[in-house]
Amino acid sequence: MSALEGELIIGRVLAWATRKLECTEISRPDFEAQYLLLAVLHINTAALFLSLENKMSARQAERFGTMVGRRIQGEPLQYIVGSVEFWSKNFHLTPDVLIPRHETEFVLEQTIALLKGRFPCPKKLRLLDMGTGSGVIADVLAGELGCHVLACDISSPALAVAARNIAEHQLENRVTLVCSDLFTAIATTLKFDCIIANPPYVAEHEKQELADEVVQFEPGQALFAGDDGLDCYRRLIPESYAFLHSGGWLMLEIGASQGEAVSVMLRDAGYQNINIRSDYCRRPRFACGRKQ
Repeated sequence: MSALEGELIIGRVLAWATRKLECTEISRPDFEAQYLLLAVLHINTAALFLSLENKMSARQAERFGTMVGRRIQGEPLQYIVGSVEFWSKNFHLTPDVLIPRHETEFVLEQTIALLKGRFPCPKKLRLLDMGTGSGVIADVLAGELGCHVLACDISSPALAVAARNIAEHQLENRVTLVCSDLFTAIATTLKFDCIIANPPYVAEHEKQELADEVVQFEPGQALFAGDDGLDCYRRLIPESYAFLHSGGWLMLEIGASQGEAVSVMLRDAGYQNINIRSDYCRRPRFACGRKQ
């Protein structure tokens, strides 16, 4: 913050940060400057604009300057702040997990609607969240349905993030976390009413189409899945069948071009009632199939 002169007035500090971010390729520097400043001051937007003539401490200014510098280097806002809002809840984040996106909220909407429509008592459901990451899917399903969720991930650091979120939302009695490479650590005797997964589904050749901040900062093993983005589905779909009760469902988040290929895999694995649904941008995003 040495570039600022005089007292550390909040409005002036905000203007300084906005000017700094305007020199980058960031599309909304004013919004991002506010986003970071709100996190430092621990206030909401309304309080910020009522405080523009107030002073901030030197310690707050130093932290804010560091955060602005990280953003200028391309680091995503959510990692800098250490949290993200998802499903109207606050989730802790680190670079060990993907940043939750709106596509996954759509998948959750479809999943919850389907389960409530098919099962008369959702609280009795046993669900498996495969590849839980930060735990958002398991957290939301346990909270919305009141049921038990087994949440798995191959990454121990990701599970640590999920554990913190589950604990902060007081869902420890409904969510169990397990470190597993897909189903390898899941007892073959376990059966579920629904398995839901948001696996890596980006093809390696699509890497150049992603934003630099995604490629440079988000965990690659949670993003990329071989030459066509389908490697994880090739294991997940056939292996999942044995872990479902008769009448159970497999529900998947998919890439926008993967509907047909995933449908074929579901059919080949023995699934019935296969359905591909498009999100609000009219892109295929949700796939599901039912075990006979």
